[in-house]
Amino acid sequence: MYNSLSDHQNHEEVLPAAVSIELLREYVRLRSRLFTTLTDKDTHSLTLDPTAALLTGYYLYTASFSSLGSISGPQSDGCFGVLTTVIETITEAFARTYTSAGSTDCEEAVFLDETAGSLGAGAAALGATLADFDDAVRPHCERLGRNLGTARQFRAIIERDSNKAMVASPTFDESQFRLHAERRRDDVDKALDTLSKTVDVTNLRAFAEATTLRLEQQTSDTNDNTLN
Repeated sequence: MYNSLSDHQNHEEVLPAAVSIELLREYVRLRSRLFTTLTDKDTHSLTLDPTAALLTGYYLYTASFSSLGSISGPQSDGCFGVLTTVIETITEAFARTYTSAGSTDCEEAVFLDETAGSLGAGAAALGATLADFDDAVRPHCERLGRNLGTARQFRAIIERDSNKAMVASPTFDESQFRLHAERRRDDVDKALDTLSKTVDVTNLRAFAEATTLRLEQQTSDTNDNTLN
């Protein structure tokens, strides 16, 4: 997002924000696995040691905010505000999901929107903040980041890619998740079309296409195999 919005390409300026988001992303992945461990009676690939997970999670959480400390200038407060909003949304999502009596595929889709989607929106908001971009356009940037972040997680879950999947239960309705993923990809395209009226979205569009191509290709290959 920063590269598409900024007139001056200073990667040293944006690096602390990028590191912050990645640390928070790992925190969310670990916290999700921790809750799965504590609420699921069966042992599976998501099971881990609760104490180690808690300690590591606190470290990642703290390091995420600490990384923003090296950002100077008027954008500093804005970046801290963005990260605070993201973590508050994610914390509320975890609390609501794991204190309810049960979970449906629809609720899990909302959970992905509020966790992976919030991280994507936060990353986009940080990029727009550091680029000192027009406030009127920032909601469209966050919309793109949110839908792209959620779509990437749907893809990772459907493909059983545990290295990229941050949040998910061991079981899910794949057909419903594919439907949700398709909707998020449509939302990504709409957000890109809106942003294209203001900025050059060539790189952003290429990134979005690369993110969703593999899942679309996998679906196509499956259909081809069915026809043969």
